[in-house]
Amino acid sequence: MASFQVPMPSRPNLLNVRSGPRSRLWAGLAVAALLGGCATGAKSPFALGGVDPTSPVAAEVRAASASPGPYPRFVDTPPMPKDVRTYQAWKEAVLDEMTLKRELEAQAAAIPFTLTGTETWAANTRARILPQYSQQAPADERAQAEAFAAQQAARATPPPVPK
Repeated sequence: MASFQVPMPSRPNLLNVRSGPRSRLWAGLAVAALLGGCATGAKSPFALGGVDPTSPVAAEVRAASASPGPYPRFVDTPPMPKDVRTYQAWKEAVLDEMTLKRELEAQAAAIPFTLTGTETWAANTRARILPQYSQQAPADERAQAEAFAAQQAARATPPPVPK
C-alpha cells in the first residue's frame, strides 16, 4: 500500500510559491515600500505637536507643558463604583431582551396576512372612474389650460371700490 504524500516545491520559499523574476521583483518592491516609510523622516503620529502661537491660551499651554505636575499614585485610584450591574446582571438583561424579541416575532408571525385579492379591488376601483378621467392627457393640455385661464381672466370684473 502506497502512502499519500503531498508534493513539495523543488525550492521552498516564503509562502511556498514558485519564485521567478516577477515574484522576486514584487517582493523587493514590497520590502522597499515598507522600509521606505521608515526612512522618509515623516512626522510620527505619536510625536507631540507644537503650540499654535495665535491661540489665546498658548502661554498657558507652554507653561503646563514645561511643568506637567506630579504623577498619580496607585493609592489615588478611585474605588470601584457600587451602583454598576455585574456581568451576570448584564447577561440576564440581554437574554430577557432576546426572549422578548422572539416572543414579538412569534406574535407578528401569527397575524394572518389579509392583503389578498388586491387585483379584484383594483379592477372595481378602476371601473368606478369616469372614462374621461382615466384617459391620458392630450399633448396640448398646457395650451388648453392657459387658454382657459386667459378666457376666465378676460371675463372677470374687478370688485367695486369701497366708498
